[in-house]
Amino acid sequence: MEATINDTGHILKLLLVDDDDVDRERLRRMLSKSDIETHVLEASSIEDSMVYLKEGDFDCVIVDYRLGLNSGLTLLNHIRTILEKRCAVIMVTGLGDEEVAAQAMRLGASDYLLKNHLQSTQLIRAIISSVHRAEIDKKLHDMAHYDNLTGLASRPLLLEHLQQAITHEESAAVAFLDLDNFKPVNDNYGHDTGDYVLVTIANRLKGLLRKSDTLARIGGDEFVLLLRDVSSKKECDDFLKQLIDLVNTPIELEAFDCHVQVSASIGVALVSNDSLDADTILRRADQTMYQAKNLGSNNILFFDPEEERRQFARRAMLQAAEKGIINNEFELHYQPQINMVEHKLIGVEALIRWNHPTMGFLYPADFTEVLEHPNTGILIGEWVLQEALSQHALWKIKDLMISVNISPAHLLSKDFAQRLSLLLQSMPNINPQSLELEILETVSICDINQAVEVVKACCQLGVHVALDDFGTGYASLNYLKKLPLNTLKIDKGFVQNLLINQEDRSIVKCIVALSQAFHYKLIAEGVESLEHEQTLIEMGCQLGQGYFIAKPMSADKMSDWILSYRQKYQLH
Repeated sequence: MEATINDTGHILKLLLVDDDDVDRERLRRMLSKSDIETHVLEASSIEDSMVYLKEGDFDCVIVDYRLGLNSGLTLLNHIRTILEKRCAVIMVTGLGDEEVAAQAMRLGASDYLLKNHLQSTQLIRAIISSVHRAEIDKKLHDMAHYDNLTGLASRPLLLEHLQQAITHEESAAVAFLDLDNFKPVNDNYGHDTGDYVLVTIANRLKGLLRKSDTLARIGGDEFVLLLRDVSSKKECDDFLKQLIDLVNTPIELEAFDCHVQVSASIGVALVSNDSLDADTILRRADQTMYQAKNLGSNNILFFDPEEERRQFARRAMLQAAEKGIINNEFELHYQPQINMVEHKLIGVEALIRWNHPTMGFLYPADFTEVLEHPNTGILIGEWVLQEALSQHALWKIKDLMISVNISPAHLLSKDFAQRLSLLLQSMPNINPQSLELEILETVSICDINQAVEVVKACCQLGVHVALDDFGTGYASLNYLKKLPLNTLKIDKGFVQNLLINQEDRSIVKCIVALSQAFHYKLIAEGVESLEHEQTLIEMGCQLGQGYFIAKPMSADKMSDWILSYRQKYQLH
């Protein structure tokens, strides 16, 4: 037997599984008549054959259908479900049962031969054909289960191993690793160098892992580690800190005569006994990695069930808000702003409320994340502007200012000023100067230059701009100088403590002085008593709003309040 299959020098390793000594010897003689070099081992039972198969690799297993009280189909099933490395399997039998043959094929048999008419050439041809087919299947399997660049497991194989750990209720952890500053490597040195860095990182990580662990690459610079038999969170954390040290070690680039260094963010989800599937645990680790990434480089963060519940609640609230817009669940309430000296109504602030179908009547503080969301919040903001202006037109009150709160995301959204211009054009009965946009100081943190440009564009339309909750944010004198404002609004926290807190009283004095220096209109929020009103007037602030004047109310009640207020002070 000097010739080899395909002349590659490969010696075929075969396992004969048959409880009949005579049949095994007959198969051996058939193999000896061929010119294919083989190494043959024998087993007389399923148990003996599984010992061989677990200890070494075989090119082909030739198994008898009848194995004492057992069936060779049982061995086929074991090879398919238990062994990681599959091989070609040929079933031989004295039966000509087509159903047995079909079942054998379903369980992974490559061929089905009848003992009574079996010849040497037929057996050899079946072996060669089955081995070739197994090699092709292995290549296809590897393409689907291993990463071409690094040779690491890919997502399907990772999920397969993770599901095994879940099924066996093992203590395990999934660590999702993302390289923090890998993109500059590709940008500065090219993708070939980027691939070299990825392979280097992969090899470093492989060197640290134990045999039972699985390391996978599932994205450009994303790796996942399945750590099995992890006894504690601390053990996992200590191991991952070593791993980050390895990642951080500079990588030499000989072609560029320099070194590059990358860092990593890791999100970890522990495999717990709560009936979760592999996809869910991997998703948890992935989401936690992004949270770690937001904290900066080289952070390790463990999945927090409470955080997931908060995220779920947030998504549910956003989805409910989108439906709420369609179902007209939102409404505006209005709070009057007056000149406290002249007892004259100067404006109203539009305040959004949500008639939630299950949670009831909600105030803005109950759905802040919805209002600040870059998509849903903008949709609501656009609705508020249109609704407030429509109501203002119905009141037909000359010189009445209507104030609308604009979130930072809404103000800085694309084409905000252009959309506002179109809205005003569609409502010719509205004087743009009767609209005041209330923005927060936090807008300056997002992008002061962009904010200034947007506010300037709004002012060119004739719209007024107020800085809301002044004194609680980070507005500098330079910011006040740049931003074309009309109004400052003193935060109610300072006003409410005005009578008892000297520091708050001093802050209000400073704000009054600033408004006078910059020639801003000044409104105090949170006027809750006659004493507040009188003290503010004495300090130089004549305009105010608050519960002492009136609580926010629906449009109909606001109309009644305006009439009553005018009658009370005999105003027209």
